[in-house]
Order: sequence, then structure tokens, then C-alpha cells
Amino acid sequence: MTGTPKEWVTVKEAAVLAGKKPRTIYEWIEDDRLAVRRDEQNRMVVLSRAVVRVEPTIRRGRPRGKPTRRI
Repeated sequence: MTGTPKEWVTVKEAAVLAGKKPRTIYEWIEDDRLAVRRDEQNRMVVLSRAVVRVEPTIRRGRPRGKPTRRI
């Protein structure tokens, strides 16, 4: 991409921007970490600066206090 960065990006573009899979972006949307709107082609788009801001705040691994499932 050349020129100025886009303000609103598709989920696929957001995934590339954050270095994640599109499913992760959809999870962030479902968890209300990212606001979403529809563009002219009825695609979901998110704010590119929000993706960059949210990504470092996500904790990796299993949440504390949650036991692992044992069979």
C-alpha cells in the first residue's frame, strides 16, 4: 500500500495490520474491543488505528483462575 493509510479497513486488512488471523479480529469485535460498521459493499470495516491500539493490550494464554479441562 502506498500513500496515506486508510482510516477504515476490512477485517482481512486488519488481520494483516495486527499480524493475526481474521478469526481473531472477529473475536475482538464480538468482545466489543473493536467498533465495526458496514461500508458501501456491505463489508464489515474497523478503524485501523483501533486495531493497532487494541493488539498490544490482549493477554496471551489461559486466563488465571480458570482450571484446565481434564477428562
